[in-house]
Amino acid sequence: MSEKTGKPASGFGGAIAALRRHLLEKGNRFDYGPDYKANGKVLASVRQTTRMYEGMGYTKLVELGNPPAYAMLQRGHREAHIFQPQDPQVRHWLQDETANPNDPAMRAYMLGQSGLSESDLEVAAKPRHYHINEVDEVFIVTSDDT
Repeated sequence: MSEKTGKPASGFGGAIAALRRHLLEKGNRFDYGPDYKANGKVLASVRQTTRMYEGMGYTKLVELGNPPAYAMLQRGHREAHIFQPQDPQVRHWLQDETANPNDPAMRAYMLGQSGLSESDLEVAAKPRHYHINEVDEVFIVTSDDT
């Protein structure tokens, strides 16, 4: 069991915990998508990739860090999470497409890094299916249209 302090995390860490709570809701699942190259352009940053997605009609909801390390965008019911993982273990997991993206050990690791446990997560009202893609140095996690 985890101990709760009653004081919610704040700042960058608190925002990441909230995002992980959203993405890892019970019932959501992840799969790897193909690696893409950005049509001759190198997508070297979250900011650049976010601008590209805004040009495709997505609305930026959240951008964290300076320079940005994470952004969440939405178009209709479709979500796009754009990030460059700061944690080498998470980066390794995302790059290893032979690994199961729904592995309970990695899930527990990511929750633990944010001070969360399975008991902190809600059951998704409408489970989402996310696709993990790497474009150059940027990871993009998109949900299916619902």
